[in-house]
Amino acid sequence: MKIAIVGIELSQLVCAHTIFDLHPNAELHLISERAEAGLIGELPGLISQPLSNTISNEWLGNLGSQIPTTPDTAVRRSWLEKALATKLVERGANLHLRTSINQNKSKLGETTISFEGAGYSSGSTLSVEKVITKPETTSSIHWRGGVHNEELAGSNYEGHRPDGLVEIWWPAEQEPPRSDGKWLQLMDWSGEDPLLSLEQEVELGRSLASTA
Repeated sequence: MKIAIVGIELSQLVCAHTIFDLHPNAELHLISERAEAGLIGELPGLISQPLSNTISNEWLGNLGSQIPTTPDTAVRRSWLEKALATKLVERGANLHLRTSINQNKSKLGETTISFEGAGYSSGSTLSVEKVITKPETTSSIHWRGGVHNEELAGSNYEGHRPDGLVEIWWPAEQEPPRSDGKWLQLMDWSGEDPLLSLEQEVELGRSLASTA
């Protein structure tokens, strides 16, 4: 089974790991215009249950100081994505970074994709049985986020990370919950609910894998 997955964000990474669990001999190609997985930007990392309930420990590379323990209610999402991608490569996945594709359906039910861009596979083609693409979603709800090293503020949209920092989100049209606080990082995100974002992306990844 030869499969191409377009994108290297959380849902696509979970999709790939799920496929490997179901089909250990699958040949997986993850394709993205990004230069690396994770460590670029920061999306909501809030969790409502232990991370191991939704993401298998067997899927993770080295998370370093970001390994969640029972009391933690957030994880640095960019590091999580990086750890998932690292383990995928160890499992045999092929990552085509700084790369875009064109698709052409063949008569035999296979799809031939042409690689373009600055990646190592640019200019080559690949025939696969399935191309998995995350559905387009848009949201008019905009959020701002921040990371600080003080106490929890009592917000419904905050979490304590393993490294001792606090991640918090609030609607973009509102004032920050800590008007006099010093932020270590500020973030922007569009979506329905930052508290559910990470776990919903994991479920989406599993759903995408079921189409393989």
